[in-house]
Formats: sequence, C-alpha cells, structure tokens
Amino acid sequence: MGVFAPRSYILRYKDAIRELAVPKQNQIVIAIIAALAVIAGGVFYLNMAESPDNGTAETKTQDEALATVQPDASDGDPLETPNPLGELTLGDPAAPITIVEYSSLTCPHCAAFHTETLPALKEKYVDTGQVLIKFRPFPLDPYAMAGAMLAQCVSPVARVAFIDILFARQGMWIASADPSAELQKIAKQAGLSEDDYIVCLKDESVLAAIRGMQTAAAEQLNVRSTPTFFVNGQKLEGNQPLDVFEEIFIPLLPDTEN
Repeated sequence: MGVFAPRSYILRYKDAIRELAVPKQNQIVIAIIAALAVIAGGVFYLNMAESPDNGTAETKTQDEALATVQPDASDGDPLETPNPLGELTLGDPAAPITIVEYSSLTCPHCAAFHTETLPALKEKYVDTGQVLIKFRPFPLDPYAMAGAMLAQCVSPVARVAFIDILFARQGMWIASADPSAELQKIAKQAGLSEDDYIVCLKDESVLAAIRGMQTAAAEQLNVRSTPTFFVNGQKLEGNQPLDVFEEIFIPLLPDTEN
C-alpha cells in the first residue's frame, strides 16, 4: 500500500512537474530530480508504516501523525464534491452503490487492484448497473502526479482507459531508465501531442485541482495510503479481493442475488 507523504512533500510536486516538461535531452536530469524528490519525502513516509503483502498497513504511527488534523465541515464532503476537472467514472450514475477510489498511479497495490480485482468487479457489478466507480487521484510522487494530470488532459472518453493502461504497464514505465519519456509515449497513444503533453504538465490549474482533491481526502477523510476506497461512504483500505467488496455490497443490494 502506498503511504501518504506530508503536505510539505506534496508542495514539492509543483517544481517537480515543471521540471518534467522539458526537451528530450534533459529528461535524464529530470528523472534524477524526480528521484531525489521521492527520496526526500520517503525519509518521512517510509518510516510511518510498513506495507504487508495483503495491502493492509500498520496504522498506529500514521494515526498519531494525523491526530492533529481536524476536518473542516464548512469545506463540504470530498466524496460528494465533484472532481473539478471532470469525473473519471465507470458505471451507471444511478447505480445504488458508489465506490470512490483514491489511488496513486505508481502504487503497486493500486495496479494490482486494477489488473486483478477490478475486471471481475466491473463484469459482475458495474456492467450490470449495480455499482458506479469514481476514480480520484492521490499521487504519492511526481510521476504519479504527472500521470494524474495527463489523465485529466486526454479526451474525456479516453480517461479511464488511460489510467487502466498506466496501471497495466506500471512495471514497465516506472522501472524504465526514463519514466517521463515512457509516460509521454503512453500519452501520445492516448491522443496527446508532444506540445499537448508539455502544456498539460505546465497547467497550474490542473495541478492545483488535483492537489486540492488530495488534500481534502487526507484532511477530511483521513486518507493516508493507497488504494483507499469508500463504498457508499464506508471506508475500505488496501488492495482487497472481490469477496471483501461483496460483503459490503450484499446489504446494499437486498433485492439482488449475488
């Protein structure tokens, strides 16, 4: 499970993302800068919790670290506040169950959910009109932020497919010698030109909107790791198998045989 970095680390995204959008010959330098940003933040958040194989995390230290954060009711419920850049959704808006997923595009547990659990969940519950899924960004490093920004810049009809591809190919593009170049290739396949790619990553309004959603989730919902799900408001942390979701679904679908 990816673990949330402190706000000071999130604020470094702005400079890191700006560094990403430069010509090809400087991209190796960009990768080094991004890696240094991750290391700087990682000193804090890797000491907060370990991530077991089942996607759950030890929470005592995290809870202590977040104990002073109090939600501001005047800000509204982040789960009910629409993505200001346009929702990334799967399913019928009238479905009786809504899942809101907070994920980071570089989080291995998020990728595992999207490649292993989501296809079956989609076939059984989304495609049958019982579940609507809203995908919300919770980037844990500069490359995840870049991917989240690009997902909002591609054509609306391609956005969910774009994040699916990033998760499916996560091991390839993140582990490459030049992740930003690989990310640009995927963005090009989604219809973004090189100019579009640069313009998107320099768009401070996109960056601010994503950061705003992440901050609201952290401060008001105590989201501190990825993936974190809210099923009709009920919090579920970690990459969980389908049967765990179904335990929550069944009481919410009294007239449906599962």
